[in-house]
Amino acid sequence: MGNFVPLIFLSEGSRGVVESLDGGKIFSKKLMEMGLNKGSEFQIIKNDIGPVILRYGETRLVISKGMAQKVMVREV
Repeated sequence: MGNFVPLIFLSEGSRGVVESLDGGKIFSKKLMEMGLNKGSEFQIIKNDIGPVILRYGETRLVISKGMAQKVMVREV
């Protein structure tokens, strides 16, 4: 096991890898449909007031702070 933290704790410019989605089936399905699932590498574009903005590949994803708390990540 590694040091996993909720996505919300990463600062702007940080890079990470999704390790798990700690929500229910609907939550996990929603994020997977948006392309964010276990093993996805991303960079934090914005994480201050308001939603969190991520970039993975050529895609930008906006998720709420509540959702970001349920995404466990490993910083790389």
